[in-house]
Amino acid sequence: MALKAFNTKAFKFGLSGALLGATAPFIYALFNFHFFHASMTFHEYLRHVLLDSPDEIAAHAFISGAAVVMGVAGTMVGKLRDNDARHQGEIEAKNAELEAKQAELSDLTQNLERKVVEGQHELVETARKLKQANSKLLRQIEIQRKIAGNVPSLLALLDTNMSYVEMNEYGARQFLGKPLVDILGHKCYEVIGGKDEVCIKDCAAKKAFQSGKEASHSRTVEIRGRQITTENKSIPLKNDEGVVTHVLQIVTDATARKKEEDELKRRANRDALTGVYNKHYLNLFLENEERKNITDKRRRGPYTVIFADLDNLKDANDTYGHEAGDILLKKAAQVFIDNTRHEDIVARVGGDEFVIILPHSGPEEGEVLIGRFVRQAEEWSASKNLSEHLAGLRLGISYGLSTSIYGTDLVDAIKMADTGMYRAKKEKKAINADRREG
Repeated sequence: MALKAFNTKAFKFGLSGALLGATAPFIYALFNFHFFHASMTFHEYLRHVLLDSPDEIAAHAFISGAAVVMGVAGTMVGKLRDNDARHQGEIEAKNAELEAKQAELSDLTQNLERKVVEGQHELVETARKLKQANSKLLRQIEIQRKIAGNVPSLLALLDTNMSYVEMNEYGARQFLGKPLVDILGHKCYEVIGGKDEVCIKDCAAKKAFQSGKEASHSRTVEIRGRQITTENKSIPLKNDEGVVTHVLQIVTDATARKKEEDELKRRANRDALTGVYNKHYLNLFLENEERKNITDKRRRGPYTVIFADLDNLKDANDTYGHEAGDILLKKAAQVFIDNTRHEDIVARVGGDEFVIILPHSGPEEGEVLIGRFVRQAEEWSASKNLSEHLAGLRLGISYGLSTSIYGTDLVDAIKMADTGMYRAKKEKKAINADRREG
């Protein structure tokens, strides 16, 4: 640390000033001796001139003071030079730091410019791809709209207010007969001309909103003067929180399918030859009625059961062929249908056997009905318009009657009517035999 102090410019300049100040009197003395007192010895000069002369002493004092001043000035100049050097070093250091910062900033600027350029390229590429994707999406949406617009069903989107948000043109045209401008934004029951309570009673869309599950219903409506059967399937659409926000409604024309189903059901439950119910349907009816009677005792009876069997059907087939037997069976069925009510059951349960069930009827109604059957059969037998070889056909029917009162099983009532029919048939045969013998 001490050696470092001697190496400063202040010390060096101060020492130089001090040495210069110290040598100044001696130089002055030599100069004065040489030019003005060379006649005496230097020793005499120092003793008698330099040291004894007040002027010389004052001059030497002045010179010595100047030397001191020069030493001090040298020190101050040295300090100034040291300060200048230190400041210069600090400035150079700051400049070097600034240059480094500028270089770093330049690098950052260049990197930023490069990244900006790269980002611009990426943005342009992304925009290009987005434009392509958007064009493709719009194309797909347009295709889907065209497909949905021509799907042979009504496709509609309902909001929570039961208002139509979207609908395909085919559905609006074919199922509602209205332009979309008169449909979108309107409540569904207003569009179809119904009332709120009537429409929503079994509405599948309402059920889908309430339950969050798929629902459906079918109904018969009149569209442009034609009765059609529609099937409505409503599918709930939920948001991320699981809340139903919309319902997709799909309505199809099920008229043809309903007709086919009804025809299949009719064939399954009807006798192919006569068109009346078959034994399968009779059994279903008996099971259903018995189940209802078990749960509701007030429904039990009375039922009147008529068991009918054609007379001599085998003889007619043997004499005139099976065509004759079919004619008799069809006519017998027609007689039963013509004289019974809509709620009555007429079923063919065997080759020539029929069961007629009259709900909520007593034996008196049954007797009256049998009388009508007999008269109409006789009228047909007397006035039938058939080909010549079938002129001898006659429609004869034997009947058995039974009434199911409260607590009596319907199946048992049918068996009792069957027994009564066989008894009547036996008595009829006996009478006919007596007539032939007489």
